[in-house]
Amino acid sequence: MKYFILLLITLPSYGALSPLVVKESALKYHPTVLAALEKMRAADETVKGARGAFDTKVVSDYKRQTKGDYKNTVSRSFLVKPIPLANSKIYAGSEQISNLNGRFSPVYNTGNPSTTGQPGNYSVLGLQLSLWKNLFIDPNRASLKNAKYDSKMAKADKYLTELNIGRLGQLAYWEWVTASKIKSVFEELLRNGETRNEYLVTRSKKGDIAQIVVTENEQYVASRKGSLQVAKERLLRSEYALSLFYRDENGEPIIPSEKETFEEYPNNFATFLENLDTNSNIDTLMEKRPDLQNLSLTVEKTDVDLDLARQDLKPQIDVTTEYYQRTAENSNMPRDYLMVMAQLSVPIERNLGNGNIAAARARKMVAEREMSLGRQSYKFEVMALRQSLYLQLEQVIQSEIEYSKAKELVISETYKFKTGGGNLFLVNLREEAQASAEASFHESRLAFMNTLLSYQALISTGE
Repeated sequence: MKYFILLLITLPSYGALSPLVVKESALKYHPTVLAALEKMRAADETVKGARGAFDTKVVSDYKRQTKGDYKNTVSRSFLVKPIPLANSKIYAGSEQISNLNGRFSPVYNTGNPSTTGQPGNYSVLGLQLSLWKNLFIDPNRASLKNAKYDSKMAKADKYLTELNIGRLGQLAYWEWVTASKIKSVFEELLRNGETRNEYLVTRSKKGDIAQIVVTENEQYVASRKGSLQVAKERLLRSEYALSLFYRDENGEPIIPSEKETFEEYPNNFATFLENLDTNSNIDTLMEKRPDLQNLSLTVEKTDVDLDLARQDLKPQIDVTTEYYQRTAENSNMPRDYLMVMAQLSVPIERNLGNGNIAAARARKMVAEREMSLGRQSYKFEVMALRQSLYLQLEQVIQSEIEYSKAKELVISETYKFKTGGGNLFLVNLREEAQASAEASFHESRLAFMNTLLSYQALISTGE
């Protein structure tokens, strides 16, 4: 953020619209920034939702035998707590066993060979876990991991969005300033041509000059009017573009008025480079860049997906242990007992596992290639912009020299024309060359600001 402060090294007039005002407005009200904020909140809520897979819940079931010698009824109610370890869960609750005819099935009468007895009520404590498939990763844990990655990426995206919108808002501001200045250039050029035309018409009526000279000047005036219309259109477009970033308290775009004052370009562009970091280690920057960190997190997400896909080829061995303790005093059911159960599932065909693994590997390869390209692109862009800054600063200096020389030529040629030593063609040529040189000077400053803003955003790491 400190780099953007450099843009305030100007000579502002009181109440003038500034790049800082535009930037602050954009960061507060621009829809893209607000959307990024909501995406970050949504990602955080998704993490909360993924954790919900391990929320405690109440589970009940009811079984009743409606046919046969034993009219047994079994109802169970448990408080179940999933644990993010070995796909396990613990639960505690009660089991109630009753009948309609006083006769229990032998399975519920292990403590007494009699087939009659009182209802049995039990407290139950159980544990279920996976010993092979889903031991180290399962869908719930994978969802939680990926949700946490997405949350980190959303926070980085929000920062990058603010960085980009701040840059684009300030660039829109300087485009508007440049368009205003170029419009003024061509307004003055046209005004000179029209003033000269009045002078030539007067001389033509007196017979001092031929009508063809007036006609020639009128041609220049028509051309200058066309150039002014182009400049006006550019200014109009820049006003609307700026309004996307410059907004009121309700978030509605503000189109700057014709009388809106603005901060001028700084007089010394070299000041920017004197206070700019152009020597920091690029590899160090890459380790801190949020966009490159997001590419790395994407690779880590594909690792999670690949680990999960590999589970489809593993045999499933789930073990459940339940401890029962009788709570009914007048029952001949067993006082307590321990039950151990195992469930085995072995995949015979491997299409599901192989297909999911191949797809996950392909997605991982894509993510790794994108990360590699992202790091290469970042490195080369930083290097290119560092060199471009100095080249464009030189371009600004040379454009200013060209503009200064063009003004001198106009003054000299105008004097010669008024004293009878010049001609109309050279006067118009010199004036248009001056206008072109001044416009190029403003364009070179805009190009420099564009590169400067891009570089400042590129090396920003959020620290």
